[in-house]
Amino acid sequence: MKELNYTRVFVLLALLSLATLGVYRVVAIHTDERYRFLLWNFFLAWIPFIFSMVAYWLDKQRASNLLILPLGVAWLLFFPNAPYLMTDLLHLTIRKNIYLVGGEVQSRYWYDLITILLFTWSGWLTGFFSLYQFQSIIFRKTNPLLSWIFALAACALGGYGVLLGRVYRLNSWDVLTDRHELYRLVEQSLNRQSLFFSLFVTAVLLVIYATLYFLLNGLGGNGGRYASRRSRA
Repeated sequence: MKELNYTRVFVLLALLSLATLGVYRVVAIHTDERYRFLLWNFFLAWIPFIFSMVAYWLDKQRASNLLILPLGVAWLLFFPNAPYLMTDLLHLTIRKNIYLVGGEVQSRYWYDLITILLFTWSGWLTGFFSLYQFQSIIFRKTNPLLSWIFALAACALGGYGVLLGRVYRLNSWDVLTDRHELYRLVEQSLNRQSLFFSLFVTAVLLVIYATLYFLLNGLGGNGGRYASRRSRA
């Protein structure tokens, strides 16, 4: 896996986030602030990237796995908040009576659509870069196969987490604060429809992440050997 300059990645994501918030503010001024909840969801999407940054730094400092493991668990709990942002497109359908008047699509629809897509894109990048960091850690400590098994498992848990969050309205912190509700919702979600939804989101996440991965490492290049040589140095 190719080693990235995460200082630059952080700056890039921060600038993209500021641009996203700027667009939101402009749209909110000229329409209303009915999508204020996007700010909270966007904040939650940044949390896994913060965890992965700390874990990646600790791993580079050859810190004990006992320090990195809790960060990995916390990251897994909050990772679904990044892909969850795409489900906020649902609100465009819920509020269709606002956007469709007299058979004509109002201009505010396009403003809101672009705003939500920007939040989704920014949130997904923070989430996928955080996954890339943790896969890099697994890659250095084990081998490429196990690192991809980890990535697949993370996407699967992400898909299931999106289901629990959107359909069953479960929050990441409910795992610690309301475990009885967690058990109830997990049991309730064990059905064919929920399984299909989770697998569908998992496939989407895996396709997008694999695209990002191969773009970063170069199709047919030797970026994968770079990190391997570096880890043996």
